[in-house]
Amino acid sequence: MKIAIFGAGQLAMMMIQSDKEKKHEFLVIDPSDNPPASNYAQHIQSEYNDKNTLAKVSKHCDIATIDFENVCVESMREIEKYIPVRPCPNALEICQDRLKEKNLFKNLDIKTTNFSEVNSLDDLTKYVLKNKSYILKSRRFGYDGKNQYRINPSTEIVTDLISQECILEEVVNFDAEISLICVKSVDDSVMYFPLIENTHKNGILSVSRFPSKYTHLQSDAEVIGAKLLESLKYVGVLVIEFFVKADQLLANEMAPRVHNSGHWTIEGSSLSQFLAHVNAITGESFESNINFKNSVMFNILSKFPSHDKINKICKEFNIHVHDYHKTERENRKLGHITHVCDDKNKMDHNIEKILEIL
Repeated sequence: MKIAIFGAGQLAMMMIQSDKEKKHEFLVIDPSDNPPASNYAQHIQSEYNDKNTLAKVSKHCDIATIDFENVCVESMREIEKYIPVRPCPNALEICQDRLKEKNLFKNLDIKTTNFSEVNSLDDLTKYVLKNKSYILKSRRFGYDGKNQYRINPSTEIVTDLISQECILEEVVNFDAEISLICVKSVDDSVMYFPLIENTHKNGILSVSRFPSKYTHLQSDAEVIGAKLLESLKYVGVLVIEFFVKADQLLANEMAPRVHNSGHWTIEGSSLSQFLAHVNAITGESFESNINFKNSVMFNILSKFPSHDKINKICKEFNIHVHDYHKTERENRKLGHITHVCDDKNKMDHNIEKILEIL
């Protein structure tokens, strides 16, 4: 099949790289100059809603998908008149809007944080209680900690974020953050990757590890995943991020695409999340027996480690370095390092050593 990917960042790049048997042809659409995936597939440099681009994709491709959730939903709906779009535009629309996402959780009886819709300063002052902490977030275009404003009991509310539609979420003193990678195929078959434990810094994913300490919550997470996949009429990879609080799952947010917390699956699984997504949207069956290895992924942010640091880690540990070949910028994801280890206890020790070197 000829697959159009809207967004040509590292996620699109790794999707294309996962097709090692070259079963498919890829076309990437992205307004930026020389994005990572453009080195592996034909690149149309244009805005996501460019009419000529949409016409080309509709005429020359068999299917369309995304590596970036903030593409224009109306563009996806236009393409869907001619070829399948997976995940579907309706699912994309919900996942683009934090309020719609939270309301979906609520309507499906999925536990989440306490939240309120906020459209004015009056709304904000009405919902904020002096003895609680909150995070004010824009409903749209918020990821990696962007467009967020923390409100503590002693905070004087001074923010220009309120100039756009927002959602106010009560802060949860959680025990851990975990994520579930769900995959649903065209033929309605479903698979779930094991829960992954995540650590964030400044709202950006820093470390993901498998196995997590919360394997006993896997079935609870899968029940939630099944509800969402069915409700959204979803095809492809859907990632749900949870807070764990007192051994209960609180759904935080969803990503309608392959996800940073699943990068470990390239080396740590016999089926990566990237190939799982490609197989799901093209109708290929999943592997019957998928094997997983103890793995940890470290995000490389802002500045790529020196050759000396990389060489030192390579000499001491079984690691795989992924360079996205992006210019350095504050808090930009430049690559990731995956460490695979046969011994889980040894891996926990190695994590600390690798972080020290980095």
